[in-house]
Amino acid sequence: MKKYFMVTSHGWSASNWLAYALNLHPNIICTHSARNIQASEKDMNSDDNLRQNLQNLHNGYQLRQNRTLKESYNFIEALGEAKVYGSVHVYRLRDLPVLFEKYGEFDRAFQVMNLVRHPVSLVWSGYGQFKELFRYDLNELHWTSGKILNTAKDFVQQLALKYDLYIGELENLAFIGAAAVLGSLRLDLDAVDSTKEIPKIHFGGHLQMEKITREPHVLRQIVSTLSDHTIDGNSEYLKQVFNAGVVNQHKNDANKYDAVLRYEQFTDWQKETFNYFFNLFDIQDSYREMGYDFSFLLK
Repeated sequence: MKKYFMVTSHGWSASNWLAYALNLHPNIICTHSARNIQASEKDMNSDDNLRQNLQNLHNGYQLRQNRTLKESYNFIEALGEAKVYGSVHVYRLRDLPVLFEKYGEFDRAFQVMNLVRHPVSLVWSGYGQFKELFRYDLNELHWTSGKILNTAKDFVQQLALKYDLYIGELENLAFIGAAAVLGSLRLDLDAVDSTKEIPKIHFGGHLQMEKITREPHVLRQIVSTLSDHTIDGNSEYLKQVFNAGVVNQHKNDANKYDAVLRYEQFTDWQKETFNYFFNLFDIQDSYREMGYDFSFLLK
């Protein structure tokens, strides 16, 4: 009997790595991102690739809440024969209650987990992507600037005066925009309870990027959970995954800093910006319950 899973995520949380890792399993076909493409290449979401497929990406954004899960997963099944079919970051957790309300009960049962990352590291990764993306993706530049204007216009204007910043410079705007995206994490947290009530959705909780990318036994457990305990990840598979190397890295440098060291390297204005949005969207308690530490943040 075929099994289906969905790893929801806002992104910037090694979702490309996880999709690629799951697709390496001989019994799994897994797609990634709003484009819903099979995760068979490590650089499938590189900047060059995104530039060539930008319209497809934008179309995928629109379809996340305007296409049935049946259509999406029929497409995934058509990619080939497998015991398990799944996706990573094709959907955000906040999409599922919307789809259920619009289209009614889903035609398949899904194992669902939500992929997360320490918010400091997530913002740094987003900053790295936005610095490139803003140069060629006018839609993303428009959407992100709108988030800033709608949630923090006064703060940003005061920040610019305090630190003599030109907030229209893409590098500065990229960091502010990445911090504003913390509001999307709030939307996903708010969707947890309603997602648990959806028939045929078996929500397995939050999956920490830091653990799954570093601890092979965690990935092995996740393969079992997502497949409804019908397949496993043996040592040969795990070795293949963890020898694969870097997959679609967004951040600005090659340093593998943890969140504490990363935050210490923020400039003063970046720290103030991160703290503002972090407190504005009130995600601290939920992420602390997942095991994340925020004791190092400036008060």
